[in-house]
Amino acid sequence: MMKKIALRFFLLGLLSIMMCSVLFSQTYLADPQSPCYESIHKLEKSYYLEDDTAFKELLDSAFENMQQLPPEYPDGNPWIGKHFSDLVIFLNEWSYFLPTIHGSHDTGLKYIEKFLCFYYQNQFGVEFVQKLPGREIMQDFVSQRGEFMDSESSTTQIAEWLDDIRIEKEDYCLPDPEAPDGGFKSFNEFFARTLKDQDKSRPQTMPDRVYVISAPTDCIINSIPQKITDANTLIPTKGIQALNIKDMLDGSIYADKFIGGTALSCVLMPNTYHHYHSPVDGYVVEAKIIEDAFFGYDNFPAWTPPNGNVGYNGSDFSQFDNFKRGYFIVDTGKYGHVAIIPVGLNTISSIVFNKRFANVNEPVSVKRGDELGHFLYGGSLVIIVFEPNKYTSDAVRVRLGNQIGIFDVD
Repeated sequence: MMKKIALRFFLLGLLSIMMCSVLFSQTYLADPQSPCYESIHKLEKSYYLEDDTAFKELLDSAFENMQQLPPEYPDGNPWIGKHFSDLVIFLNEWSYFLPTIHGSHDTGLKYIEKFLCFYYQNQFGVEFVQKLPGREIMQDFVSQRGEFMDSESSTTQIAEWLDDIRIEKEDYCLPDPEAPDGGFKSFNEFFARTLKDQDKSRPQTMPDRVYVISAPTDCIINSIPQKITDANTLIPTKGIQALNIKDMLDGSIYADKFIGGTALSCVLMPNTYHHYHSPVDGYVVEAKIIEDAFFGYDNFPAWTPPNGNVGYNGSDFSQFDNFKRGYFIVDTGKYGHVAIIPVGLNTISSIVFNKRFANVNEPVSVKRGDELGHFLYGGSLVIIVFEPNKYTSDAVRVRLGNQIGIFDVD
């Protein structure tokens, strides 16, 4: 009898040990040396150890529902057939990543584009990055990666960028012009470099003519075809969604002025100047930064086609009312109000306002070409919105001598 009892306790103890072994044998892959270790490890703990299994089920569903990319992307979706451990390894690698450049090509969007594939037409992937706890974890990842890109450890590739003809380093203020890396103390400091002489390198077209609208920065410009509506008249259509201006402007008292109006998309590329300026003369009557998601645009092939026409006529802009963004409302007087909306897309997503626009309590005078703020490393977009019947052209008009493009370089 005693032997049977002893055997029973032995077997129960063995079972307990086996259960504990299963519970604690999970190998965590987050790199302790990674600048984003805290967020990546938090992701692992949320996936493996939380009592609520909903988050694990969500991520598993995301992997099970990966969608193949269009034929123009012959390499396909790199996440098909992958698992959660692959996501952790990917984030480890991304956390250290420093973009490189050569001629007309750079790797600034390498990890951004791969992560975009994760939630391409995948509702579970979008939910992961836009709802808790995934949204908070990925925002922590972005914040920690931003600290890395603010550090001296991020400077190793700057010399290569400055040596590239497309950077046009002669246009910029370099802390140490004799140093190969320009004397910049971080990649973000290089990325947000300032112009040496704006009037010389980026002169305004006919600055005294108030009816002229200027590009807000170095960018790819396209008209936005969506109807600008309020939430009550939102008209969903296949492929082209209505733009909800009230959501985009976070309920601003000026939002109704733009219903029925028109808009322009101004997309910044990684190698270009990343400060944004006022496209019109007038008074800034309202300015605000809206904290929101950094990821979740679910159809990047339609936003960044292989031909390079990013944000082309036909892209869906309605999703950006879910992203971190800011806005400036400029009262031009005769030409109505103009909304300038900088949007932070993917990774660091920093939207920085110049001090005089940080707390607008009364109208602040602004001239066309005056700097409003800047972005740090990551995807960047400026949307310009006009009142009805103030700017109706679907094409961008240029004058003699204006840049219309640049040659590809080796």
